[in-house]
Amino acid sequence: MEFPFPKKKWTQQERQQFKKLTKIDLINLLKKDSRWEFMGVKGNKYIYHNPTIKPPYDYLAIHYHKEQYRNIGLLLFILDQWCCTRDDLQGWKVIKH
Repeated sequence: MEFPFPKKKWTQQERQQFKKLTKIDLINLLKKDSRWEFMGVKGNKYIYHNPTIKPPYDYLAIHYHKEQYRNIGLLLFILDQWCCTRDDLQGWKVIKH
């Protein structure tokens, strides 16, 4: 199945700033995004749904713990699926201008 979202181009400086993000940080950011609705907790996964996205990409599951993402590729995949923009991340003070 082809991934329906374009891969975003992030600068090396932005990627460095992403490395400090924890999974709890992502959950807290998803709470701020009105496009994603919190569906509940299943085990230690927080499940969010965006009805405007076609299945199976309309759900995001984030494990709840204080760890950072060891695999930056997984974090970038989540950011692509999430459809958040550079402006969103700057507004939420995740990355600097």
